[in-house]
Amino acid sequence: MLLQLFAGSALVTLTVAIHSVVLGWMMWRLQQATVISRSVLSDAWLLGRIAIVCVLAHLSEITAWATFYWWWEVMPDPEIAAYFSAVTYATIGYGDVTPPNGWRLLAAMEGLTGILMCAWSGGFFFAVVRSLRESSPGAKPPA
Repeated sequence: MLLQLFAGSALVTLTVAIHSVVLGWMMWRLQQATVISRSVLSDAWLLGRIAIVCVLAHLSEITAWATFYWWWEVMPDPEIAAYFSAVTYATIGYGDVTPPNGWRLLAAMEGLTGILMCAWSGGFFFAVVRSLRESSPGAKPPA
């Protein structure tokens, strides 16, 4: 159990670090951008790019967990490890693939981390949408 807690803590830290770097980079890029004119299409294009980058961040985080599962032989091969990690991270949890008894705590830690990272991405997305709304011509100040 101590190995699970140590490994889980390391993987949570790695996951948060990846997410911090990606969202920090996107925030920096948004602050550097100078937009002269905006339209619904340009806003949609921006939000689409943000969504793609967030999904890529999540996939890299899922891959980190999957690599651990495969490396430590928690899962028999990389494909099953990636599948298990993805459904656990996304808290889908089909239950068709389960870790051995000694590794179940780690799976729970991944699920909790996945919830947190998805919420963080959602919060970031919401902040960008709000910023777009507030900077649009004719926007009313918040009440």
